[in-house]
Amino acid sequence: MKKIIFFALLLWVNCSYAQNLTGVVKDAATNENLPYVNIGIAHKGIGTVTNNDGNFKLGLNNNDADSLKISMLGYLPQSFSIAELKKHVGLLTVLLVPGKIQLNEVKISNPKLKQSILGNTTKSKTVNAGFTTSDLGNEIGEIIKIKKSPTYLKQFNAAINVNTEDSVKLRLNIYGVKNGLPDKNILQQNIFVTVKKGDDHITIDLNPYHIAVDDNFFVSLEWIQKTPGHGLMFSASLLGSAIIARETSQANWEKVGLAGVGFNVLAAY
Repeated sequence: MKKIIFFALLLWVNCSYAQNLTGVVKDAATNENLPYVNIGIAHKGIGTVTNNDGNFKLGLNNNDADSLKISMLGYLPQSFSIAELKKHVGLLTVLLVPGKIQLNEVKISNPKLKQSILGNTTKSKTVNAGFTTSDLGNEIGEIIKIKKSPTYLKQFNAAINVNTEDSVKLRLNIYGVKNGLPDKNILQQNIFVTVKKGDDHITIDLNPYHIAVDDNFFVSLEWIQKTPGHGLMFSASLLGSAIIARETSQANWEKVGLAGVGFNVLAAY
C-alpha cells in the first residue's frame, strides 16, 4: 500500500511541473529566423523573447484555457491555446506573417518649434531602480506628459546609476496610454540599444523614426538578452511618475513602488 501511495504521489508531482516548449520563430515570407520576438502567456507572468537566432524555450502552465501570444513589430501576432501546445511534440516552428506598415507622415510646418525635456531628468547616484526580474521581456518605464499636441519626439535619454554588465541589449518601446497604463505600441519598427559596461547614460536619436504623439505616452526599456539582469540600475527619484513594469512578454502592466525612473525625451512642439 505504501508503494502505491508513493507512486501516486510521485505521479502527481511530475504532472504538476510545467511542460517545456521549445521553438523557433521565422518570417513567413523569407523563412529567416526572427530575433527578439515577444512570446508569453497572455496576462500572466510567464514569457520570454527569442534569442539572436530566433529560438526560444518556455515552461507552459497547466491552465489549458490560457493562450500563448507571439508578437513583434511589423508582423501579425499569433496565438495558440495551451491545450493545443501540450499536444505538440518536438520543435514548434512559428511563421509570422509581415503586416502592413503604415509609416507616420510627420510634417513640421514651423521650423521654430520650442524644444524641451519631458519626463524625469534625475541623475541621482543615491536612488536607483532597475528591472524587476531577470526574465527576458521584463520591461520598465514611465508615463510622460506632453504640453502641446502634436509633440515630436527627437531623443530618448536615461541616466544609469549602476552598470556592471559587460554588454546588455535593450529595446526601446513607446506606447499610448489608456486608463493610466500602457496601451498599444505606437512604433512602426524596433529600436535597439546596446549598453556597454561602464556607460553612465543612454541616448537614442529618435529623429529617423518620425515619432509624433497627440497625448501623454509611455516610454520603456525592455530586457531582451540573456544576462543576470541586476547589474544595470537607473537613476531614480521620488518625484515624477511612478515606475510601471510588466514581468515579461505579454504580462499585465503594474505600477511598482513610489519612485520614478530617470527616463526622459527631448521633444519639439
